[in-house]
Amino acid sequence: MSVISKERFATGFQWTAYMQDSAKNLERFHENHDDFTLEQDDADFFSHLTVSVNVLILAEDWCGDVVQSLPPIIRILEQTPHLEYRIFKRDENPDIMDQYLTDGSKAIPFLVFMDQDLNERAQWGPRPADCQAIMRNNKGKIPMDEIYPQLRAWYKENGNGPLVQEIRAILEQI
Repeated sequence: MSVISKERFATGFQWTAYMQDSAKNLERFHENHDDFTLEQDDADFFSHLTVSVNVLILAEDWCGDVVQSLPPIIRILEQTPHLEYRIFKRDENPDIMDQYLTDGSKAIPFLVFMDQDLNERAQWGPRPADCQAIMRNNKGKIPMDEIYPQLRAWYKENGNGPLVQEIRAILEQI
């Protein structure tokens, strides 16, 4: 069963329109988008992908994980032929977000990979697995204002390599 109709999917944002409709973290978004590069092996993989995939992305401009991960995700998706993506604002689309809770929360960014008929094939989000483990292992045990610095430290230490590898693994299986 489809997550959404083709007509609704078409109403989602692409990167430029999403940035124009965003008000927060614009400098960081653009910096993370402009500075991201793929290793040659990954660039070759993404640019030679032949399967048609649609990717629904749930995001909000105020979310630190979205600021960190969405720009590289977009750069990857833009380099991948036969791939269409649309960004939907989480808070304006609760009917979609409520289908993709992470441990009971509306964590973003969240990606839904779908075939040509918009049938779900895979999911990713809201963080690379090892980074998400920090949240999962600490949420409810220590204050959130102690967890966020740990997440930022993880991103600083690991960069976007794990994100790239997880997205690549999903597309390899589709």
